[in-house]
Amino acid sequence: MMFYNFRLTSRNIKMAAVIIIVLALLWFALSYQILQGVFSPTKDRVIYRIDTDKNVISLTFDVVWTDEYTGDLLKTLERYDIKSTFFVTGKWMEKYPELTEEILKQGHEIGNHTYSHAHLKELEEEKIRDEIIKVDTYLSEKFDYHPKFFRPPFGEYDERVIDIAEELGYFTVLWSIETGDWLNPGVDKVIDRVVKRTHRGGIILLHNCSPQGVKALPVIIHALKMRNYKIVPVSELLGLTQSNNNEL
Repeated sequence: MMFYNFRLTSRNIKMAAVIIIVLALLWFALSYQILQGVFSPTKDRVIYRIDTDKNVISLTFDVVWTDEYTGDLLKTLERYDIKSTFFVTGKWMEKYPELTEEILKQGHEIGNHTYSHAHLKELEEEKIRDEIIKVDTYLSEKFDYHPKFFRPPFGEYDERVIDIAEELGYFTVLWSIETGDWLNPGVDKVIDRVVKRTHRGGIILLHNCSPQGVKALPVIIHALKMRNYKIVPVSELLGLTQSNNNEL
């Protein structure tokens, strides 16, 4: 009986060893995939933040669906004399040309957020290119404006997307501070996420479709100013000058 127990224990040990090895291999494979994404050449070509010793930060807004809160958002930015970068879809601009013009009139930047907010990784290269070019064409013909910054919808991209954006003259810009405002987690939660994650050279993501984000905005601006942060558009954060000089 003792010998039987010993054999059973040995078998369990062997089985456990096999399981550990399999799990270790799976962990290694998963880690390799993650590290490939983190340190890939493609990711290095995407701007999430800027390394700087200055207290500068950018407020960016994704503009896709509604116009309901855009006016209030613009009034807040104007009241605090803040210039921001709006990543806008072509469909939104076609639907709301007056608001598009107002964004530019107030001195804000517009970035390319594709025409229809599609999942670009699922598209063929020609369709990816078309999604970007249609926005550029609309802004150029309607407002004589030439955006230099591109933000892929949902923050999704692959090497093809970045290659095409660069080919068309764009810098791809994502964010380092995600507020989650579009989920409407609560005004205090939106504010807290920004305050806790604020860092030099950061890029904050907000949306024009979130009532809570719009309500949180004055508090966010005040909190940043209290910490001696200068809020600038993406072009200033990068030390660039937009090619557009047209006054609307």
